[in-house]
Amino acid sequence: MPKQGLPLPEEFAKRIHNTLVAPEATLAELEAFCREAVAYRFGAVVVQGCWVSEARKALGDSVQLSVGVGFPMGGVSTKAKILEIEESSRLGADMFDVMPNIGYLKSGMQERFSEDVAAMVRAAGGRPVRVMLEFAILDREQKVLAARLSEEAGVAGVKNSSGWGRGGPATVDDIRLLRETVSKRVHVKASGGIRNLDTALALVDAGADYLGTRAGVAIIDELKERLAG
Repeated sequence: MPKQGLPLPEEFAKRIHNTLVAPEATLAELEAFCREAVAYRFGAVVVQGCWVSEARKALGDSVQLSVGVGFPMGGVSTKAKILEIEESSRLGADMFDVMPNIGYLKSGMQERFSEDVAAMVRAAGGRPVRVMLEFAILDREQKVLAARLSEEAGVAGVKNSSGWGRGGPATVDDIRLLRETVSKRVHVKASGGIRNLDTALALVDAGADYLGTRAGVAIIDELKERLAG
């Protein structure tokens, strides 16, 4: 049994989707980031669409690759998002973290919001799609509606935030709300402001299956240190 009820590092690493989506990220940084992901055996690496080929080459078959689509605002056309997904699929993406059109949702245009999400799910051709719901700009009713509509549209997972746009940091309350809203078929991913082990553990306890963070290495290192005493 792990010390103090802590998870094993190799198991906890599978929950981490180490994320490099900063616009200033360089090729050298991306390659080093992917090497770390392979060494730590993270569940996935998330990148912008411009780096799919390079990330796939650096990761090989060791770590899954997710691509941000319509990132980080979600306001491009559905057709543009479909093209992103098709191109990234061709280049080796395993899954997608997608931005829906939050403006549709807040306008009461539920059908257009749902079709935007459903079209991305169809374009992915069976590859998992997670939808980023930018909870910081939604009230509680809108959060619940967005999650339910996304599940009905066929997503594999829901996220509280892009972690980059206006979604805000992951909170225990928001992750718990997502877990209570969607069925067990849909996984929950926490994203935004996850920089240390205690935050990561609290979010998993609240119901997060996966953690989107750039601090995956620091979190696992902290876990190893704590287990070592």
